[in-house]
Amino acid sequence: LSNFQPEYGRSAGAIVNIVTKSGANTLHGSAGEYFRNSALDARNYFNPSSQPKAPFHNNQYGASLGGRIVKDKTFFYLDYEGQQEPVGVVTVASVPTGTAADGSLSPSDASNAVIAGLLARHPWPAPSLSNPNPGAVSTSGLASVVSPSFNRLTSFIAKIDQNFNASNILTGRYFFGDSVQSFPLALTATGGQLPGFNTFTPTRVQLVSLSYTHTLGSNKVNELRVGWNRFAEGFFPADQNFQPSSVGLCAATSTSLCNGGAFDSGLPIILLSGVSQLGATSSVPRHRVDSNNQLIDNFSWKINKHDVKFGFDFHRTSVQQYFDKYFRGRLKFNGHTDLLGNSFTGIQDFLSGYVDSGFQYFGDSTRHTFENNFGFYVQDSVRATSRLTINYGLRWDY
Repeated sequence: LSNFQPEYGRSAGAIVNIVTKSGANTLHGSAGEYFRNSALDARNYFNPSSQPKAPFHNNQYGASLGGRIVKDKTFFYLDYEGQQEPVGVVTVASVPTGTAADGSLSPSDASNAVIAGLLARHPWPAPSLSNPNPGAVSTSGLASVVSPSFNRLTSFIAKIDQNFNASNILTGRYFFGDSVQSFPLALTATGGQLPGFNTFTPTRVQLVSLSYTHTLGSNKVNELRVGWNRFAEGFFPADQNFQPSSVGLCAATSTSLCNGGAFDSGLPIILLSGVSQLGATSSVPRHRVDSNNQLIDNFSWKINKHDVKFGFDFHRTSVQQYFDKYFRGRLKFNGHTDLLGNSFTGIQDFLSGYVDSGFQYFGDSTRHTFENNFGFYVQDSVRATSRLTINYGLRWDY
């Protein structure tokens, strides 16, 4: 809706109405699917033919069914939607090169046991686009990287309409949506683009609404609505089950890197000058739950050429969240010069385990906030002439 009237609230942005179908006396249903896959797609420009083709599969499907429970009185409507979308996100990564058979860094290239243990996990892919110095340790390799990503969605709506008589209608609706995504957050923010360091995002949405409409004569209608919704979403490192102690990283740096538990596990951010970072983005893990309770009453009254409407709106918003930015820690290898004037590059510092800078955030980032909102409005829509309608009104919000 554009140029909306005061009944729609305190926000100045767009107002979007979503209408859910109702059942009828006869049974009706529908089903459908939309699909797309890589067999129909051209190869990504940065995905050379020497590499497996990056996958793209998208299946979005659903069905609906509506009908009666009691003829002319009680109706139901059900709707289901699902989506499966496994894809490969193609990027070009700067990778270090070494003496391994595929041109990547080998554990034997490291003089530090912790770094050797980390390299045994093969965190960087082998150079596939360019390797200017085969068999030599360098930071000038390039690789075509395909990060496995996915989007999975399940949602359904259940709706009941009860017509007590021509003047009284009760409607109830429940929506449930559950989804999970995995993607390289580096495409939109600082973070790891390499496979294994995606951001994992589970999301759950629930909504309950009840509406009671009462008609008073031929020109007055009152509508009472009660609603509740909950939105929960988290952002976690895809390698959250990795424990730094498995490669001895805790003993080499700070023991606190092992004490994060289930929330803050995963590889610390490792920045090596000239190559793509290891570890997920710095802003994970984080999680947020928003809950809203709302009560609305609208009274409509048609008086000759005037459509008068007034009512009130109350809602309580609650937000619970934690934001553990940099709780996994960050280690940087960008080169240094020692007291004797000897210079060392970032790759040399990394392989020897010499950390040029590092830090880790601590504390309890959990927050719980809430607020109550009240609003009252009155408005009128008057048809001045057959070609002119005037809308005006007033709203007060706290």
